[in-house]
Amino acid sequence: MAVIASLLTWQFTSSPNLQRSTLAQRANAQIEEVVSQSPLVNLVEANVRFTRADIKGQNTLLCVVYVQPREDAIASSEEIRSRLTQAIQTRLLQQNLNITPLIDVNVLELPTSN
Repeated sequence: MAVIASLLTWQFTSSPNLQRSTLAQRANAQIEEVVSQSPLVNLVEANVRFTRADIKGQNTLLCVVYVQPREDAIASSEEIRSRLTQAIQTRLLQQNLNITPLIDVNVLELPTSN
């Protein structure tokens, strides 16, 4: 137990890159949870990373989320995109991670057969 505590202490005090990596992992887990709770879609993939941009007052976290509508979903792609973006941003901000989450939800449609 002491080893784990020591590693965590080292991780959070030694390197901003390790802190960012941990925050990105936590954010990704939150995104997966939010999407899994939606009756409209299935998660295809979520990519989360911090930007290198130096925007004053922001710790910008880019989140690109790919989802596929469920067969019984009646919402439009735009409505799905809007709902999920809002839900993900709200969840991440509630976590007090000291980040500015910028969310891009991509709704992927199955190819239509000819």
